[in-house]
Amino acid sequence: MSYMDCSDWSKCTLCGECLTRCPVLKMDKPAAATAIENLIAGKPAPEVFEKCTFCFNCNSYCPEGLRPHELILDRFMQQRKKIPQTLQYLMNGQPIALFSDLYERLDFHEKTILERWSQTPPPSEEIMYMGCIGRLSCYDIENSQILKDLPKYSPPETCCGELAYRLGSWQAYSDTIERTLSRFAELDIKRMVCYCGSCYNYLSNILPNVYGVELPFEVISLYDWLLQRLEKGLIRCEKPLQLKAAIHESCYVSELGPQFAATLRKLYRAAGMQCVELEHHGENNLSCGAVSALRTIYLPDSILKEQIKKYREVSASGTRHMALNCPGCFITLGFSNFMFGKKLHYMPEELLSAFGDTITKPLRSRMPQIIKSFVHRFPHLATAPAATELPRIQPGRRPEQVYRLNQAMQDKPFLRKVEKETGTELQD
Repeated sequence: MSYMDCSDWSKCTLCGECLTRCPVLKMDKPAAATAIENLIAGKPAPEVFEKCTFCFNCNSYCPEGLRPHELILDRFMQQRKKIPQTLQYLMNGQPIALFSDLYERLDFHEKTILERWSQTPPPSEEIMYMGCIGRLSCYDIENSQILKDLPKYSPPETCCGELAYRLGSWQAYSDTIERTLSRFAELDIKRMVCYCGSCYNYLSNILPNVYGVELPFEVISLYDWLLQRLEKGLIRCEKPLQLKAAIHESCYVSELGPQFAATLRKLYRAAGMQCVELEHHGENNLSCGAVSALRTIYLPDSILKEQIKKYREVSASGTRHMALNCPGCFITLGFSNFMFGKKLHYMPEELLSAFGDTITKPLRSRMPQIIKSFVHRFPHLATAPAATELPRIQPGRRPEQVYRLNQAMQDKPFLRKVEKETGTELQD
């Protein structure tokens, strides 16, 4: 398989809607029809490749239900042929990977939590799944009163596959999701609640509609779960946000449809936030720019170029505050927002706080660790040749001792103290 195999391109009428309605490309109909015809035939489409931000909006415009995003990505990667080491570093499961480095920087208590989450939970109605970002927030998720009734599950070898998928490696995505499915097969549940919106999109949408695999249980987002609890009176707003913020929507909001966007807004308002709509939102939203790095890793001409468009719209909306539901957007914009006087709010944490939780280790506190990881790896990333084919990600479970404990913490008195504080029996 490849990206474009998810659609029958013989059904394309060359109407050009996908590219004429795109808020970035804004092509006229003849140019759009020619570009799509070239892409289907495997010919160059320079105007598309030079400007596309690789968001999902075009998929929502196609009247035939085809997926132009996957077609563009597939043809772009055929032209590019190589994946720079910088982008490979962002993909989970690679020999050197950002999130593996970040997990090594967690403290002992956090690693203990992740060890516990790596075990298959007993049969239950529902569980909460945390992906790569959720593991960085493990302390607050584990100690959340709002989420206390949800068993937590997050084996380190599992991943929704978003980073590999978005960064153009179908092979790495396939390897990643197959390894994840092998662990999901151990679950005896009726419903999986995804902490991360990206995980929700990839497990409930991309997995069945592109990869062709349907999970044997229901998948819902944290936002759906919270709204259901709110409407049943099981939670209430205890600490109103008292915030006026522009809603920044991730690329996948157009994939999940208007109901997902409506859920976000209901929750934001219930938590005490005044919502401000940007000029481009919903299925016409503008990207945070992260995947624009596919075009060029010269960031001022890729990521930053797209972010400036977003910041201008936020300024025009009359507020400096931005509400973000996507962790990838939060981290990407977190490298530039201060330069443009914008304040970012990571809404999974903001919502849990408004409904009564205490957030002690917010995602923004991980930014120094992310920077350190990149700085540490930069000499290798900058000098290593781009890869024409990525290393295969091996199937099956990784060794049990994934989150290595710091050597200084290996003394028995310390371990016994942690056992007492956490109620967890640790093996020597």
